[in-house]
Amino acid sequence: MIPVRTDSRLRNTPWMNWGIIAANVIFFLVQHRLPGMTGRLELDPRDPSLLGFFTYALLHASTGHLASNMLFLYIFGNNVNDKMGHVGYLGFYLAGGVFSGVVYLAGGEAVPVIGASGAVSAVTGAYLVLFPRANVTIVYFFIIVGVFEIPSLWLIGFFFVQDLFLNFAGDRGGVAHLAHLGGSAFGVVLCTALLATHLLPRDHFDVVALFKQWNHRRQFRDLTASGYDPFGVSDRIRPEHRLPAPTSPEQDRVHDLRAQITEALAVHDPVRAAEAYLQMKQLDREQVLPRQAQLDVANQLASQQKYTDAADAYELFLRHYKNFEQVEQVELMLGLIYARYLERYDRAKEYLLRAMARLHGERELALARAELHQIEIAQALKPNG
Repeated sequence: MIPVRTDSRLRNTPWMNWGIIAANVIFFLVQHRLPGMTGRLELDPRDPSLLGFFTYALLHASTGHLASNMLFLYIFGNNVNDKMGHVGYLGFYLAGGVFSGVVYLAGGEAVPVIGASGAVSAVTGAYLVLFPRANVTIVYFFIIVGVFEIPSLWLIGFFFVQDLFLNFAGDRGGVAHLAHLGGSAFGVVLCTALLATHLLPRDHFDVVALFKQWNHRRQFRDLTASGYDPFGVSDRIRPEHRLPAPTSPEQDRVHDLRAQITEALAVHDPVRAAEAYLQMKQLDREQVLPRQAQLDVANQLASQQKYTDAADAYELFLRHYKNFEQVEQVELMLGLIYARYLERYDRAKEYLLRAMARLHGERELALARAELHQIEIAQALKPNG
């Protein structure tokens, strides 16, 4: 399985996920230099210790065991890290490992357990809740080498069903299937609760929003079946059962385009996302995407040299996401676009000066100063009247 990289300009780096991967690799190397370390740090159901609930997830039985866990963590963990933030993601990962260990012990297992599989299963469960429509790229080797994409729901669901079947079939095979199941359940339930209580940022395409959309469509179908006329007033339905007028075709189209944008970004197709975004803006100029999606689309429009559309997308981003931790980078980009390509020098100076007040890198500061100097020259040479 090889995930395709997205355009990472101005994107938050999931360094906490990378840090967790690095910690697992380091512990694996130390573990095999010091063989006695495993017995002290594993989770032993016969004599469980509080420390063992945390340390067992840092140990692995073999290189293949480590590689498979880290591959899944790399594929699914980066996006979950970006959604939860660094501290929240670390806490979630550790809690997933602890909960998996508790489930393993509660299931009456007697064999000591090691491995990050339970914590990784919690991450994949969270991924399903946060990105239920995302796809995963699979590389296959069968006579020829090729790739294909499948929904993440199918891939993660396959491993969940496999663990469920093998656990209740009694086929352990040296694998703690019960810990995997506990981790997956933890990730799905906790992440759904965090979305429902708005402790995690919501968007229109997480699993809670999808459920609400499905429920709304179900109610609407039931009402139309009982006589509700979506294009007028029907005498066959009682007044107390009437719903507000349905959305317009334009609003339905906007909703579909937003879904297309999210799906395109999830499968790393920013070109298709940008095209759908421009179609959406033709229908409703005030539409704004979730924070990272809006930024990704603006970056893509700039890379396609659609500078007017890119500037509009960046403007919307700054208007709606003022507390973005790298807002000065967006202001710098917007200032450069206005100065170099749109010749809107007053707007360019405004954003460049705002960016300079927050920029720390000498290279970026020098770039902003040089652009301001070029603006002064251009304005001096511009004929009056």
